Amino acid sequence: MKRFLILVSFFLLPILVAYILLSLFVIPSLIEKTDGPNTAAQIIGSFNNAQSKDYDLLILGNSGTYRGFNPDEFSIPTYNFSHDNDSYNQIYYKLKYLKSKGKKFKYLLLGVDYFQFSFIADTKNYLYADLLGEEYSRDYDLNKLDIFLQKTNLLEFTRIEYLKNIFKDRQTDIYVKENGQYIKPGNAKSDDARDYSIDRLPLQEHYFKEILAFCKEEKIPVFLCMLPSRSNAVVNYSEAQIKEFNEFIQDHLSDSVRLLDYSRQEGWSLSDYTDIVHLNAAAADRFSKQVSDSIQSLIKLKSDQQEVGLSF
Repeated sequence: MKRFLILVSFFLLPILVAYILLSLFVIPSLIEKTDGPNTAAQIIGSFNNAQSKDYDLLILGNSGTYRGFNPDEFSIPTYNFSHDNDSYNQIYYKLKYLKSKGKKFKYLLLGVDYFQFSFIADTKNYLYADLLGEEYSRDYDLNKLDIFLQKTNLLEFTRIEYLKNIFKDRQTDIYVKENGQYIKPGNAKSDDARDYSIDRLPLQEHYFKEILAFCKEEKIPVFLCMLPSRSNAVVNYSEAQIKEFNEFIQDHLSDSVRLLDYSRQEGWSLSDYTDIVHLNAAAADRFSKQVSDSIQSLIKLKSDQQEVGLSF
C-alpha cells in the first residue's frame, strides 16, 4: 500500500506542478485574449495611471461608475479610479493612498447607489492589502493562506473552461482605457434581475462619512452622483426604503457636497444597458457629457458666489 501511494504521488506531483505553472504564467494571458485584462492587471494599471496622470476631477465608485463614466467626455481633466465592487472602505483608502503619493486634484465625483452600503468586498484583498496598507486590512480578518490562494488562484481549476474560447478568431472587446474607464460590451434583457440589498452596514456608513471628512479637510468639493437605475434593479425596494435612503444622503449634503441624482431620470432604454445595472459605452458617453455639464454649472456657480463673498 505504501509503495502504491508513493507511485501515485510521483504520478500526481508533476501534474500538480504543471498546473501551478500554467495557472501562474500561461492561463491568465490566454484568458485575457477573450475575457480582457484580469483583475490584477486592471487594478495595478488603475493605480499606476492614477499616480502618473494629471487631472482635476477624480471619479470613484463601483462597477456602475467604472463603466458608466468616460473621462474623455468631461470638460475638465478627469480620471476614473473606480473598480468593480468597490465600496466606501476601499474608496476611502484609495483617497489616502493618493494623498500619500502626493497626488493632488480639485474635485471628487463619488458614485452612490442603493446597494453600495450593503456589502464589504474581500475578493481583491490579495491586491488591496498591499496597495492600501495595514490600516485598510484591519477591517478584515485576513488569513495569509487565503491571500496566497487569492494571489495564485490555485483552487480555480474551472478556469481551464475559459480556454475553450481562445481558438475563436477575434480580439477581445473588453479592455480598460487609459482614462480609467472599463469597457465591457453586452446586451441587456428585459427580464434581467438581481436581488440587491438596500440595507446599510455601519462600517460603510462610517467610511462614507470619512470620505466626506477627508475631502472637507483637503478642501475638495464632492459631487455625489446616482446613476440612472433600471426598474428591474430597484423593484425589490419599497418606497419607504428609498425615502429613508434618500434622507440619509440628504443629511450629508452641504455647500461643499452636492448631489446629482439621475436615479429616476427618464429617457434611458434597454438598449442603453449591458445588463441589469451597467450602461454601455455609447450611453456612458452621453451620460458623462450630461454630468460634466452639471458639474461645470456648479463650478461656475461657486466661482460667481465667491466673487460676491459666498461659499460653495
